[in-house]
Amino acid sequence: MKGYVLWSAVWFGLIAAGFFAADHFTAPAPVEARVLAGGAREIAIPVARDGHYYLDGAINGVPLKFMVDTGASYVSVGADFARSARLPKGVPGTFRTANGTVEGEIVKNQEVKADAFRVSGLSVAVTPAQGRVGLLGQNFLRRFAVSQSEGILRLRLHSAPAAREG
Repeated sequence: MKGYVLWSAVWFGLIAAGFFAADHFTAPAPVEARVLAGGAREIAIPVARDGHYYLDGAINGVPLKFMVDTGASYVSVGADFARSARLPKGVPGTFRTANGTVEGEIVKNQEVKADAFRVSGLSVAVTPAQGRVGLLGQNFLRRFAVSQSEGILRLRLHSAPAAREG
């Protein structure tokens, strides 16, 4: 009986070590901010294992992980995050999502930070059932040149005054 317990523990340990090693070696590289020739600012976001692009950010200084969503009209967050970030009450809105139509609110004049870039005066959609990851939508992305190649999504700052580094 002791032999079975020992071998079970060994196999469990090997399997756990394999999972930890796979997680460590397949994690995407960090987001990289850089200055290009001519002074243009850019962030390079590596693709995650699930095929999406994620970066750290904040709304009004409250940290949040964003997924870049070129199909979303607005920067979007869940109601739980909106409460914790103390976003003010917004105007009612209806949103078409991949999972159907949902009711929510649009909160105007918010500051959104995504890695090294910050945009003020944005409307943020608040939906009741959205998870803990925010969506970085077109009202943020349109201020940047967006390109994707070889598993890297690049956001390059336009010269528009509404977007800035920081």
